[in-house]
Amino acid sequence: MTQFYLVAPNSLSPSDIVACAAAACAAGECASIIVPDTVKTEDVAALQGLGLAVFLQDVEPRIVSRLRADGLHINTMEHAIVDLRMSLPRDAMVGVGCGTSRHAAMEASEQGADYVAFTQKKQTGGEPLIKWWNDIAEVPSVPFDAVSLAELDILLPQKPDFIRPLDEMWESAANATRIISELAARLK
Repeated sequence: MTQFYLVAPNSLSPSDIVACAAAACAAGECASIIVPDTVKTEDVAALQGLGLAVFLQDVEPRIVSRLRADGLHINTMEHAIVDLRMSLPRDAMVGVGCGTSRHAAMEASEQGADYVAFTQKKQTGGEPLIKWWNDIAEVPSVPFDAVSLAELDILLPQKPDFIRPLDEMWESAANATRIISELAARLK
């Protein structure tokens, strides 16, 4: 079943992130969220209480530990995933943003990434990345581009594990409810 992968903007206050995430979770199956490192431990706990796996993006592993987040999303493979895992809590997850690079996705998978994320809209040709990945790999994939209702027709045949909703969902709890509800209705 396809679930929602939420990515909170850095400019949003932690309380607004929690409010919009709560509305999103009430409207559809949300699995995880990337939050800015401006959140506090209690914000992470509140998001986890909604059933979300909470990820921090491109931060030092110690910050993941300090905030008691569930994992780390990285956008470069500067460090081997095995080295990152040694600095993270034992059960922490690591996701890797691979852009449009098939090679980066394969490398991340071989190193033990828990998921790979593609910016498929930047792809210039060839088989859609999500479809290609799902045909060859077991590791879940995330289309990291925010998806509109109209774009679901292109994305759903590729069988994504997750969908990132439009960033407009973070403008208010009402927007989060509307956007997630519309997408969720199309997923059924």
